[in-house]
Amino acid sequence: MPKAVADKPKRVFRCSFCRKPQTDVVVLISGPGVLICDECVALCVPIVADVSAKQAKSKTPRKVLPDETSTDHLMSVLGGYNGAFEAIGESMQDVVDILREREISWAAIGEQLGVSRQAAWKRFG
Repeated sequence: MPKAVADKPKRVFRCSFCRKPQTDVVVLISGPGVLICDECVALCVPIVADVSAKQAKSKTPRKVLPDETSTDHLMSVLGGYNGAFEAIGESMQDVVDILREREISWAAIGEQLGVSRQAAWKRFG
């Protein structure tokens, strides 16, 4: 087998935000249904710090999407959510594939997802 094929990772995970593959970032952090790379975290740190400082001064809880958010922004957010659903589906498939490689039963996977083993197999098998 050629060395390039042998060294290629079995699965390539991507940041849920910028979509960079794990091979192009230093760290890829896993959360429930999402992955975030070190570069996206670095972009978020100043934003969170700024919002936290403003919130501490105002004592008023901040809404994720305030009522006065523009329609254009809401449309953009909606489009991002749609792409996130596809990425989550891919991530769930990867997790199920790994679990099956570890010989975890369809019944156990289905139980964790709140569905029958048949439903889990139909969706991910």
